Amino acid sequence: MKRNILFSLFIISIAVSSCNSEEPRLQKEIEEKISLEKADWLLGSWEDASEEGRLSETWVKSSNNSYKAETYLVYGTDTVFREYSRINKAGKTLHCIITIPDQNNAKPVVFKLSKQEDDLLVFENQQHDFPQVITYTHKGDSVIAEISGMQKGEFAKDRFAMVKVK
Repeated sequence: MKRNILFSLFIISIAVSSCNSEEPRLQKEIEEKISLEKADWLLGSWEDASEEGRLSETWVKSSNNSYKAETYLVYGTDTVFREYSRINKAGKTLHCIITIPDQNNAKPVVFKLSKQEDDLLVFENQQHDFPQVITYTHKGDSVIAEISGMQKGEFAKDRFAMVKVK
């Protein structure tokens, strides 16, 4: 009886240790796939025209480890919204850092990469009031930017479909 219990404990400990060694290997594989260069499709100028105005976003490579963007919403001749964005490679991950001059006391808000594919970037900051998730999707000559999360107790999402202009 003791032998069966010891044998069972031995098998369980092997199974648990193999699961634990699998997790760091998977994390390493994810980290190796993360690349700022895989987001090169974001570089350039993008626009979206709607009833709310003309949204323009221009991404440039500012260094080997960083892209930056300026986003403007112009209604008529007035700039009604301005945002500054950066995507930085920090260690083995990417961060999207958003600064909006008239929000958050003009302090940057950091979103950490949670998913990257060839045509997809997803950044999250669950501690931020809104949005908690920023998603960029590349489709042909378009980029779809989405911000989403909980806002005033309800799920909200804004979608900006932009076409490449330069």
